[in-house]
Amino acid sequence: MAIGYAAGNLGLTSAHRERRNVLLQLLLRVEAWLDARENAKALYRMDDRELADIGLSRADVESLNVASWQDHLPAAFSR
Repeated sequence: MAIGYAAGNLGLTSAHRERRNVLLQLLLRVEAWLDARENAKALYRMDDRELADIGLSRADVESLNVASWQDHLPAAFSR
């Protein structure tokens, strides 16, 4: 218990919390990228008639994949 108070007084808990937040942001962005990738795969499996039924064209599907996986990284890791 005394160690926890000493670490709190040194500010070590805030550094740990910040590191955890960066990791959480990275994981959330990876999850968002995986979701977008799965959605794009589902759209690619559709034929032109099915895409037209939902108001999309093949060009719309292509434009969804312009973003790179690196665009989803936190600022500290991006290009």
